[in-house]
Amino acid sequence: MAVVLLVAGLVLPGAPARAAEFSFLNLSFNLCGNKCNGGRPAVADSTADAILDRPTRPRTATLQEVCAGQAQRLRTRLGAAGYKVIHVPTAHRCDDGSDYGIALVHRGEAAWHRVHPLPNPGGHEPRKAVCAMLRAPATLARSTHIDFHADGTRGAQIREIATLVADFTAAGHATYIGGDFNAEPTDDQLDPLYLPAYGGGATGRLTEATGCCTRGGPATADGGRKIDYTFALAGKFNPDWIDVVPTDQSDHHKVWSRFTLR
Repeated sequence: MAVVLLVAGLVLPGAPARAAEFSFLNLSFNLCGNKCNGGRPAVADSTADAILDRPTRPRTATLQEVCAGQAQRLRTRLGAAGYKVIHVPTAHRCDDGSDYGIALVHRGEAAWHRVHPLPNPGGHEPRKAVCAMLRAPATLARSTHIDFHADGTRGAQIREIATLVADFTAAGHATYIGGDFNAEPTDDQLDPLYLPAYGGGATGRLTEATGCCTRGGPATADGGRKIDYTFALAGKFNPDWIDVVPTDQSDHHKVWSRFTLR
């Protein structure tokens, strides 16, 4: 007679192991590195302090308006903790003479980094996105800064971000993106990013750190505006929480978010 015993908590040989969930933090922050700080390093130091002093240190930081000297200060401060800082110049120079641009900070190794120029139909300041394919677990992190002009430039750049998301999703990559989008949650320009469940004409693939499915949340910049976001691919990431921390060194706030990779 065959006897089968079922024991609570017992994993039978040959049963597929369930992948452990992976939760991580991202800090998204527009440093206002030149306009508010003239290229001086103090804002980089406070950003490094925020990363290093966090009880659970973030896996990534998606940063905007960063002068090259400030990026170098971040490298110096964060390197011993295993962080890499990728600074991508756009066009202008900071008051200290160094390149002005965006940055992506990540902890651990990356398989590759890529820079994507964004469309500029209005002929304004060039804008870009920078991404890193992170290892263990494999996730694609991206930082960007969208133009504020409503002459078609902002919408074209957001649509390009949505296209990049679609392309990387088709390639099987779990992707998330943080940055200054210069648009309020209910603006039509964000429709290509938000998952349809968010309503308002949304057609995208992304969920937001504030959770699904309300287009709102706390202000992230002076004047009560919410224009800074961390989006992640719905179905691959669960949004857990968001924490917005004002600072007197920038006209934007530090936006902390946590996601869990499914």
